[in-house]
Amino acid sequence: MRSKRRMTAAEFEAVRPLLKISDDRIEAARSALVEGQTLQAVGDRFGWSRQAVGDAVSTVWRTLQSYHESQRAAANAGALLPPGWEQVTLIAPTHLINKFRGEIAQASPQPERKPKTPRKPPKDK
Repeated sequence: MRSKRRMTAAEFEAVRPLLKISDDRIEAARSALVEGQTLQAVGDRFGWSRQAVGDAVSTVWRTLQSYHESQRAAANAGALLPPGWEQVTLIAPTHLINKFRGEIAQASPQPERKPKTPRKPPKDK
């Protein structure tokens, strides 16, 4: 069985301006994705088939996926991250952020350093 697609209200509002579908389709998709109503219940309310509601949900879902991809691309623009690393924005208490930074520093690949050659003392004239 396929898992239900769900979105937070904030996610939905973030993609709403990007949607190129009617207000009814937007509201139907919101009812299913954010409020958790079944496709059948939403279809009954609008006088549509489950498939019609599912199509609206799929349109909004694809828009959300594109939105997330564009956010990741913008966040990583110009940044060369090591394989397996991601860039995130973290909002947390300062003491936890400091602890997290320390853990990241330990996990970060350390560049190889060349041993310093000792300087020769200046010659006396």
